[in-house]
Amino acid sequence: MVAENPKNKRAKFFVSLFVNIAALLAIIGCTIMVVSIQSNIAEKKAELTQLNTQIEAYVAENEDLRRVLNSGDIDVYMEKLAREEYGYAYPDEYRFYDTSKN
Repeated sequence: MVAENPKNKRAKFFVSLFVNIAALLAIIGCTIMVVSIQSNIAEKKAELTQLNTQIEAYVAENEDLRRVLNSGDIDVYMEKLAREEYGYAYPDEYRFYDTSKN
């Protein structure tokens, strides 16, 4: 039986150590990537839910506008929009605002 050379034994140890460290770092890197991807998926799902909610609101608003357009009440709708959204009033109209609210 031939005895192993101490240099050869040391070289095998360092190669084994290097391989183990590389494998450990690869596992840690993969774990970090998986966690990061899962976080991105959760963010995108929340964003998708929010966008679906906005779509539903826009669809409902479109239906209301179509109903107003088809009913012929466009003048009433335009007056309501001018008063409520843009603050317009008739020239001889007086508006009173309650300023006592805190």
